[in-house]
Amino acid sequence: MNTVSNYRDGEAMPEKQAVNARLSTLRASTVALLSNALLLLDARAEDLSGAALPTSFDQKMLTQRGIDPALATSLLQAPRFTAGKYPITLVVNGKPHGRVDVAFNREGELCFDRALLDAANLLDPTDPVDGQRCFDAVGTWPQMAIEQDPANLSVKLIVPTDAIRPTARDFTGYQTGGFAALLNYDVNSLFSDNAGQSSRYLSANTELGFNAGDWIVRSRQVQTWQNDVSTTTHLAAYAQRTFASQETVLQAGQISLYNPVLAGAQITGLQLMTEQALQSEGQGSPIEGIARSQAQVEVHQNGSLIHSTVVPAGPFSLNDVRRLDSRSDVEVTVKETDGSEQRFTIPAAMLGVGLPAPGFSLAAGQARNTGDTQGNAPWVISGGWSGSLSPLMQLSAGATGATDYLAAGAGLGLQPGKRTQIQTTLQASDTRVGQPAKGVQADLGVSQRLGEQWSVNASTSHRTFGYSDLSQAVTEIESERSHSRNRDQQTLGLNWSPPGLGALSGSLSRSTSFDGQSSNRALLSWGTNVGGVSVSASAQWQVSGNQSSDDSVYLNLSIPLGENRRGRTWVRNAGGEYRSGVGLNEQVNDQLSYRVGVEHDTRDKQVQTTAGVSLLPRYSQLDLNYTRTDAERSSYQVGARGGAVVHGDGVTFTPYPVRETFALVSVGDADSIKVSTPSGPVWTDSKGNAVVSQLTAYGRSAVEVDTRSLPRNLDIHNGLAVVTAGRGAVDNIDFGITQTRRALLKVTTANGAPLPRGATVNTEDGEFITLAQEGGVVFLPNVLETPTLWITAPGMDRCQLSFELPAKADTDAYYETAAAQCRAI
Repeated sequence: MNTVSNYRDGEAMPEKQAVNARLSTLRASTVALLSNALLLLDARAEDLSGAALPTSFDQKMLTQRGIDPALATSLLQAPRFTAGKYPITLVVNGKPHGRVDVAFNREGELCFDRALLDAANLLDPTDPVDGQRCFDAVGTWPQMAIEQDPANLSVKLIVPTDAIRPTARDFTGYQTGGFAALLNYDVNSLFSDNAGQSSRYLSANTELGFNAGDWIVRSRQVQTWQNDVSTTTHLAAYAQRTFASQETVLQAGQISLYNPVLAGAQITGLQLMTEQALQSEGQGSPIEGIARSQAQVEVHQNGSLIHSTVVPAGPFSLNDVRRLDSRSDVEVTVKETDGSEQRFTIPAAMLGVGLPAPGFSLAAGQARNTGDTQGNAPWVISGGWSGSLSPLMQLSAGATGATDYLAAGAGLGLQPGKRTQIQTTLQASDTRVGQPAKGVQADLGVSQRLGEQWSVNASTSHRTFGYSDLSQAVTEIESERSHSRNRDQQTLGLNWSPPGLGALSGSLSRSTSFDGQSSNRALLSWGTNVGGVSVSASAQWQVSGNQSSDDSVYLNLSIPLGENRRGRTWVRNAGGEYRSGVGLNEQVNDQLSYRVGVEHDTRDKQVQTTAGVSLLPRYSQLDLNYTRTDAERSSYQVGARGGAVVHGDGVTFTPYPVRETFALVSVGDADSIKVSTPSGPVWTDSKGNAVVSQLTAYGRSAVEVDTRSLPRNLDIHNGLAVVTAGRGAVDNIDFGITQTRRALLKVTTANGAPLPRGATVNTEDGEFITLAQEGGVVFLPNVLETPTLWITAPGMDRCQLSFELPAKADTDAYYETAAAQCRAI
C-alpha cells in the first residue's frame, strides 16, 4: 500500500462498529498467518540443535497449514518494506527527524533521493545511481546502518559524523519567494440604550498589504466611530525585506524607529537593522485591567490610538496589541456603558523591555506625528549597536539626532547568575528650540528567579526636567515643556506558583510627575484548579492624585458539568457596586460556544441578563453578546476578526490575522478538510485551499491534515508537513491525495468452492498485496491502482482474480462488497 487510509473515527454510523470489527478480524488473521510462518522457522532452528539456519522452509508442513511456501521464503529475510513509496518516521543517530516520503525498490532497498538527504540532514554522497534519482549513500559511507521497521512505518539510520551537514547557520534551505495580497481585520461594534438615550460605537483595526519576492508591504490603521463622529489614525505604511545572507532587514516608508537604548518615534524614511532586532521588538506582556461593565477599551502610545476594542464585564487581557516601540509608556482608557471612564498608564517596564538583540540599527528620515497634536516634522538620523563583552555582559549604545535635538545613551546588561538578570541604561538629551534644555534619564531593571516557584522583577526610572525623548521633542518643539510629565517611575512584579496552590501574579506601579502629583496602580490575580473546579480572583487598585477610584475585585468559580460544559458563579465589587451572578458556558464543538448568565446588583436590586455566542464559521471569528437590565437598559456587541488572502487561485479567507510569513495549503479540491496550524484549526474552502496565517521565520512550523475529516474515498500520502520558511515568504503546501476504492470480495474458484485460507494475492509483477481469509474473503485497499491481480495457493494453479463493481462508487461507505472468481488463464 502506498497510501494511508483514513475514515471518520468519531462518526456515529450504523455500520461503523461492524466495519471496524470485520477489518480488525482481517488484520488479525493476516498477522496470525505471518506469525505462524516465523514460528515454523524458530521450531526448525531448534530441531537443528545449534546448526546453521536453513535457507528454505519445510514446504510440506507449510502447505498443510495453508501457507504459500513462496511467501514464507520471503519472510526468511530481515523485515523490509515492499516496493513503493511510503510516509515513514525518520530517525538519524537516535534523533527524530519527522515524517518524510521515501521510496523502496523491489529488493527492499532504501532510495536516498534529494528529499531524504535533506530530511536526514546528510551531505551529498557520490553521483546518483538508479536512473539518476537515488544517491549511493551506502557506497559512500560503508559503515552506515539502516534498520527498517515496516510494522511501525519507521526507518532508523546510524551514520558517521562526517556524513552530517555542518551546523553553521545556513539560510539556503529555507523557502523563499511567493506572491499574495492580504487583508486583516478586527471589527467591534457596541450599541447601548439607556432609558431611551442610545449610543453607538464602532472600531476597525485593519491591515492591508502584500508579499512579493520576500518583500513585505503593509499599511496599518485604526478607525473609530462614536455616534456620528469618525476618527482615523494611520499608524504605518512601509516595505520591508530581509537579506538572509547578511542577516539584515531593510525597512522603507512610514516606520517605527528602532534604537537599542533610546525610545523610538514614528518617521518616514529608511531603516537598516539586524534580523534578530525584529524578534526583540515583540509585544511582551499583555495589557490587563478590569471592566465594570461591557466597555470600550482604547490603547494610546505617544499620543496615537494604536488599538481599540470592546470587552465584557470583568478582567480583560489584550494580547495582540502592536506597540509603536517598546520603551514608551502605554495609556489605557476604559469607557463604561454608563458613560463613566477609567484611565491608567502602564509603564513600558511593566510590559517588558528585555535585552536588545545583538547587532546594529541605522535609520534616517523625517519625524512623523500620528497623534492629535501638531508640531514640526524635523529630519532625524539614528544609530545603535549592541554586543556581548563576555558571556555574562552585554553592552549597548545609541544616538539620535534631529533638527535642534540630540540624544545619546548607553546600556549595560549583566547576568551574574543563571537566575539573575540586570539591565541599566543612561540617556541624555539636548533640546535647542522653544525653551532650550538639557537633561538625563536613568533606568535600572532587575529580574530574579527565586527557585522553581518564585520570580520577581523590579525597575526604577528617574529623569530631570530638561530630558525629552524624540517623540516628546516633536510634539513639544513649539510649546512649553509640560510639568505633568513623569519624573519618577517604579514598578514591581511578582509571580508565584506553589505546588497545589495554583498561580499568583501581581504588579505594582507608581509614577510621580514634576508638579508633585502621583499615580499608583496595583493588579493582582490568582487561579487554581481543584478536582476540575477552577477558582480565580482578580483585583485592581488605583490611586490618581489624592483620590482613590476605579477599585475592582472579581472572584469567579467554574464547575464542570460535563466534558465541555461548565457552570459559573461570581462575585464582584467595582466602583462601590456589589454584584453576584451565575452562568453557564459550553464549548459545543470547534466552531461554536455559548454563554448565558444572570447577575444581581445588591445596591439597587436590579437583575442583569447576559447571553453570548462565539462562532468560528471556518473563515472568520465572530462574537455576539447581548445584555439587558431591569431598568430598560440594554446593549449588544458584535465582533468579527480574521483575514483574507488573494493569490493565483482566487481568494481564501482565514479566521486568524495573516502575519509576515505565511503559507497557502492545498488538499486537492476537497472542501471542509480540517488542517491544524500554529495559529489554530482551519478548513479548506470549495477549491481545497486554506491559509496557514503564521509561520516561524527561519524556524520549523508543523502543519497537519486531520485525516478524520477526509471523505471515505480519499487517501492522503502524508498528512504532516514541517515548513521552514524565510521571513516574508509565501510557501505553498500541497498535500497530495488520491482517490481510492476499497473492496471486500468473496472469492470462489472455478468449481465454485471458496478460495482456500492463506492464498496469496499478488500483482502481475509479483508484488505482495494481501492474503485470503476464511471463507475466501479478500480485502483490497484500492482497486483503482491494482487492475490485474493474481492468486497463488498450494495445490492449485495460478489464476486471475476477476470481479465487477458498480460504475459509480459509494463514497459514504468505507468499502464495497462484491462476489469474485479466480479464473485460470
